[in-house]
Amino acid sequence: MRLIVAGLALAALLLLPAPAESQFAWDGPSLVSPHAPSGLSAFLVGSDPGGALGVMAHVRKAGGKLNWGYRGGLVQDDGDDLSLFGGVDLSGTLAESIEDADIQVLWWTGAGAGLGDRFALSVPVGLALGWKGLGDGNVFAPYAGAHVALDIRSGTGDRVSLNGSLDLGIDLTLVSGWVVRFGASLFGRDALAVGLRIPS
Repeated sequence: MRLIVAGLALAALLLLPAPAESQFAWDGPSLVSPHAPSGLSAFLVGSDPGGALGVMAHVRKAGGKLNWGYRGGLVQDDGDDLSLFGGVDLSGTLAESIEDADIQVLWWTGAGAGLGDRFALSVPVGLALGWKGLGDGNVFAPYAGAHVALDIRSGTGDRVSLNGSLDLGIDLTLVSGWVVRFGASLFGRDALAVGLRIPS
């Protein structure tokens, strides 16, 4: 319950308008975790600075040693400018059952871009750890991690930079088969995603 309240408070903060020059980064939030559900998920996404708000589709495929994720979406910022974004992430297991607990650690990387009034290419590298629990027939899978992204931006003052972000989230699998998904990135990205995995 505390996580839900904290998530709603964070959502309110992220959706407040903020003046800034920004291009929506595809990897914020990462949504990469050891127990991320396979299949199609639909999200509302928001980021700050820039007040970007939009929608995103995310497809996750589990394939043995390597897992793939594909995402794409459309956001509108405070200035009513539209931006498209998309990316691909790749992840693999680093460790399982740490200290006899059901905790798994993943490495992940990927590449993607945002295209609006400017073009931004991002290549992240990160770690994520998570575990699963059961309550009242529902499965909850919280996770935490961090990633660093190499960002290359076009436009006036072309620049290359490194941005580090803290990644947090939870996936709640309901008895009905629907999965409620929440993810946030803090500091480098300041982004939020709330959505549902659609049962196949």
